[in-house]
Amino acid sequence: MSELKFDKLDTAITKWKGIKDEFDKIASGKGEGADVVRMEKQATSAHWTGDAAKTGKPFVVKVAREFHDAANEAKSIHQAIKLARQRLHKHQSDLHKLVEDLRADGLLIASDGKITDSMCYADEAKQQASDKKVKTAKVQIEKILRAAAATQHDLADGLRLLVKDAHDFSGANWDSYDDIKKVVGGADAKKAADLIKKLSKEAADGDSVTMTNLDALNDLAELQRNNPAFAEGLAKNLPAKDTLLFWRMMSGDGPEVITRFEYGKQMVRLRDNLSLTLATASRGKSLEMMKWKQDLINQGGMPIFYPDMHARHDPVGFQVMSSLMGKGKFDKDFLHDYEEKLRAFDKKLGDEGKAWSGFGWDGTDLDPSSLGRGSDPMTGFLQAASHNPEFATDLFKDKETADYYLNDRSYEPEDPYLEDGKNRAAEALGDAIYAGGSGLNPDDPNAEYAEHTAPQTEAFHNIFDRLAAKKDDLMPELRGDVAHLLGNHGTEVHATMSAPLGEGPLNEAKLLELSKQVSHTPEGYATLNEAMNRAVVNDILTEQKDPSDAITRTGRTMGFLEEARHQAIADQTADEQKEAGWKSFGAYAGAATALRLIPPLAPVAGHLDLTAFALSRAYTEDEQARIAADGTVMNIEASKARNNQLTELAKLWREQHGDWAQDREGYITDYGVKDQFGRAADHGKDEAERIAGR
Repeated sequence: MSELKFDKLDTAITKWKGIKDEFDKIASGKGEGADVVRMEKQATSAHWTGDAAKTGKPFVVKVAREFHDAANEAKSIHQAIKLARQRLHKHQSDLHKLVEDLRADGLLIASDGKITDSMCYADEAKQQASDKKVKTAKVQIEKILRAAAATQHDLADGLRLLVKDAHDFSGANWDSYDDIKKVVGGADAKKAADLIKKLSKEAADGDSVTMTNLDALNDLAELQRNNPAFAEGLAKNLPAKDTLLFWRMMSGDGPEVITRFEYGKQMVRLRDNLSLTLATASRGKSLEMMKWKQDLINQGGMPIFYPDMHARHDPVGFQVMSSLMGKGKFDKDFLHDYEEKLRAFDKKLGDEGKAWSGFGWDGTDLDPSSLGRGSDPMTGFLQAASHNPEFATDLFKDKETADYYLNDRSYEPEDPYLEDGKNRAAEALGDAIYAGGSGLNPDDPNAEYAEHTAPQTEAFHNIFDRLAAKKDDLMPELRGDVAHLLGNHGTEVHATMSAPLGEGPLNEAKLLELSKQVSHTPEGYATLNEAMNRAVVNDILTEQKDPSDAITRTGRTMGFLEEARHQAIADQTADEQKEAGWKSFGAYAGAATALRLIPPLAPVAGHLDLTAFALSRAYTEDEQARIAADGTVMNIEASKARNNQLTELAKLWREQHGDWAQDREGYITDYGVKDQFGRAADHGKDEAERIAGR
């Protein structure tokens, strides 16, 4: 793609422009030669008699009109090639820009597309962070290459469909790329439906599916899964129940998929392709699509029956459908309808969500990745909710539904054979609460902070109140998401941490509890502190009336965070501290700012990013200094624990408010200002101890 030349396309565009122009002259009568407009007009107005009236007149009129159709076809071919050239050039430019940015970020990009980090790390956590960066880069490059492949596919197949009948030029009148996508998407939907029927028949007969057919379906879906014409066309060719039954038959038993490695890889690919395709289809608003979506939801409580499966109970439609909801943005109205029926069925089963791991469904395996089983349909549904933040906000701004998802039901860990032992349902819940309270999709690498709407703020407060009340019963899987959510509301959180006597916008006791729960892990603690670093920098930069107030507020916030950390450590044994991974704390620094999910710095100076980075680096040095060689954490006074951080804060404050400080005792020197920050930090820690009743 990076070396793609456009010479041949440019030549084709020039040639087809000439052909288009010639046909246009003939069809419009604007040229000096043949004039089919005049010919058609004369033929229709002339007085024909005998056999000529029966055969001659229709023939002449048809020929004249075919010239119009041929002119439209020539115009469509020229437009298709021109649009493809524009799009491919854009894909190439995007690729060049991305590679340039990745190289600037320290990654090595070989000519064959292989990506490596220019650095190697002995520290395991830092190496994991490096591996994640490389993986993200691969995803970004693959996204551009997929888009380029889709453009090429649409052009090639579009042209084939356009000229498939050498004697019929009718029906071709393309003005935009969307016109091409509609034609190609509809044709590909029929191909995909035929492949699904073949694969379904093989599975129903007990045969191993033909990998060629599976690969072909995946290739087609990968190219067209975001195309509404394809997604809706496939839905119209495949009834709702057949869609669910197809995935039920294909997913098979988990162990079978895991042991057949290549098949398992293709099945994960198929699951993701189907999920993205169904998400696109869910946004269709035609009467036919509205009926298809309702039929799908109506299958929710029905067993999806396949006699040769080994589960003691056949999964119901909600389980099958939810396992296909982990990717893509599903329509908000569809999610509301689906959630209403799913929650009603969940309540009907009873046992606060535990029923999904019983009833014989513990043998149900709808996830070919070996990272889950898919028995609890809330897992896939909540993943879908997190990918549509507007819907997630609706979900948690309502007190009744917030109570249900955060208080009334449990999220049971799945089978112990899972590779990492994590609770998939709880992880999905964490993603959903973050999306609901922030308005951001946690899986969107391009997500950026935006001012909160009233519904998002309401959702945040509902989540905040309910999770704080859980105290030590807060599921560990939620800690990271809660940290990001508090960081996303950093201005409100800082105002509460720094306010005396509970005068902040949030309940200080609840905030201390959540800050403590977040601080049980280095990742959650780093995320929250990174966000608060930015909040206090904003405070220092924007305070104009009395700059000493910014010192007081900043120090109190530092002390509040320190006390939350102390309480979290006090709850952990030395072995638990080591297991949490504090020794590799440095690898987690920068987690919040890198994701651009927290309030931005105030636009009042040109070196703000460097200021935030320096503060972050100083804070990381302080943290690493008090982590013992065995990975345990030492408790010391706030002013001492954050020595380097307070030094940087004092330096920033003096740079910003030096004129105000020049004749005020205690603020004249960097040391004096740092002492003021330290006193405020110790006071903030004492204040947090009071809140905790210690």
